[in-house]
Parts: sequence; C-alpha cells; structure tokens
Amino acid sequence: MTLIMGSRCNLSLSLESHSRERMADVRIVFRRRKPMKTYLPLLPFVAFLGTAIAQPTVIPIVNPLFDQDQLACTAGELTCWVPAATGWLVGPQTSVEKVSTAQYPSAPPGGFYVMAIGYTNTTGSMMQTLGDTVQPNTTYTLKIALGARADVPFTGYVASLMAGNVPLASDNKVVPVGGTFKTDVIVYHSGPTPAQLGKPLQIYVKSFGTGQVSVGSVSLTAAVD
Repeated sequence: MTLIMGSRCNLSLSLESHSRERMADVRIVFRRRKPMKTYLPLLPFVAFLGTAIAQPTVIPIVNPLFDQDQLACTAGELTCWVPAATGWLVGPQTSVEKVSTAQYPSAPPGGFYVMAIGYTNTTGSMMQTLGDTVQPNTTYTLKIALGARADVPFTGYVASLMAGNVPLASDNKVVPVGGTFKTDVIVYHSGPTPAQLGKPLQIYVKSFGTGQVSVGSVSLTAAVD
C-alpha cells in the first residue's frame, strides 16, 4: 500500500483496496480448511465398523431340531414317537415325537418334530455332550424353544448349560401358554479362569412334575469377550 500525501481521495482508495485484499486472503484460508471438516465425522464411523466385525460363533449341535429320526406315522397320533433321538442321551419317558394341530394349533399340515420330555406318570430328561470345550473370556448363549402342549399339562422344567456334568448356568422361568412355544435364553460368562476350563460343553433339559415339556429347537453360540 502506497500513501499519497495531500490526496485524501487516493488515501481512501488505497485503504479500500488494501481491505479488499485482506478479505480475499481470509476467504482463501477458509476455503482451504473446509475439506478437513468433511472427513473428520467419518472417523467414529470407521471405528464402529472395526468393532462390528466380530460375530458370535455357532457351536455345532447334533440334531438340534430333532428331525433326523424321520417317522412315517401320522402326526399327532398317540403312537407317533420313538424312545430315542440321534445325538441325544434321553432319560425315562423321553422321545422324539411328531406333533400336529391337536398339540400345537399353529402346526403345519404335516406336523413337526419335538423332543417330548416327561409325561403324566413320570419326569424325563435329555442331554448332549458337545465337541466344543469351555474357553476363557467367552460368553456362551444357549437358546431353547420350550413348548406346552394343548392336551397335556405343562408342569415345569430346568434347562442348563453344563461342562463336565457341572451346571454353568441354568433357568426354569419360562412358562409358555398351552399350545405355544416360548424361548428360554441362558447366558454364561466364563471369565478369565473358569473352573471347568477345557471341559466339553453339555446341554441338559429335565421336566418337573407330572406333565410334559416339548423342546422344539436348541442353539448355542460363543462370543469372545
């Protein structure tokens, strides 16, 4: 900027020109910083993607739907059952059964398979020892679909995730309405030094009283903490 003495007009023009130049400089600075603001909000999203990659592992269960023992009989008949189940150790009065709308009104036309545990004369049970073992710092989630028949009383049960024949987590609070199923979710956190470390996992269900419990499906997952 050059000041011309004796000329107020020239001085004013020079100041205005200088002011415009400074304003232009300011605008250029903001234009250069703006792209940085568009990238910063992406950082938390990228971090979220990194933490969302880990998914629970499905632990294999033999015959989890109880349909590996196919029955030729008509679903719902009193004799449409077998006192055994592939992959499962069953107790007294426990069998694979093909049920129909007589037991569960929403059943498909051909019926479906359940593990029928217990009856009006005695209790029953089922258990399977899995190939996977208890690992440290792992959360295990056992899900069991429990049914109450429409034609036989539901008088209670206990379901457990076990290892080495020792219960790790149990529950008996689910009470399905007659003719329906309800899922029991049992969660076990092993921690850094579980007492049953390295022991094979086991699934166990037992009926109570003089009724019957239907088990429609079983699943188990493991997630590293």
